[in-house]
Amino acid sequence: MGLFGRNKDNLENAISRLPDGIPFKYGNITIRITGSTLMVTSWTNTIHYKNITKKNVETELTNLKTTYYDLANTYDELDDIVERNNLIIEFHVAYDDAGKGGIGLCSEINDVINWYI
Repeated sequence: MGLFGRNKDNLENAISRLPDGIPFKYGNITIRITGSTLMVTSWTNTIHYKNITKKNVETELTNLKTTYYDLANTYDELDDIVERNNLIIEFHVAYDDAGKGGIGLCSEINDVINWYI
């Protein structure tokens, strides 16, 4: 079945629609194009904001990047879209405030982390 199982056709379709401005979710990750950036966002597993630490967020950022690169290695179309559209990849880890909105915790572009906490 491969890395992404039975959802392969659905994922290929979702990836191909990114340039049309249609984001897609994979697990707790959302991928979308915003201007000249491919935004790859995940939501922290921490339930209470007061329990968020930079160490935990760094671990979740690493997991986000690993999942994204596994996805890109499985679906060449994702890299093709980035290259054809000259996109910068920006990784985000955010906190979901119980559906009230997302709170950015950090972002990373070209291995440089920007902290928001």
